[in-house]
Amino acid sequence: MDFRYEENRGEVLEQDVQPESIGQKLRLMNDADRTFCVLSVSDHLYIQCAGSADRMIVEMRRAAGDGFRHYAIGHVVEHVEKTGPLRLRTKRERQVSETFDAAGAEALFLAFAAASDIPPIFTKRDMTDIFA
Repeated sequence: MDFRYEENRGEVLEQDVQPESIGQKLRLMNDADRTFCVLSVSDHLYIQCAGSADRMIVEMRRAAGDGFRHYAIGHVVEHVEKTGPLRLRTKRERQVSETFDAAGAEALFLAFAAASDIPPIFTKRDMTDIFA
């Protein structure tokens, strides 16, 4: 799997990334010069996050038919509370249940690395339509 992340406004690629490296990079995210991480199997199978180590959104993409489906990942909650964009530079809306810290995102990334999916204890909100 390939692991891409931003560092000092430049993109860095690590191939065959070690699991401990993923957590280290996620904990360094700061919404200024380290703002995203992507763990990918292919162009249509990956998990990514954006934001800072204490507040980020996690998304997953997978192949579907002749295209793809893109999901925001969230915690299962009784009541969904909507908020505005996580970061000012993005138009993607998020829900409070879709906010993770670095430790939560690391658990998702490691689960994805093992199974190319996220555990069923999390939700997937389909947001493919924003890519149309």
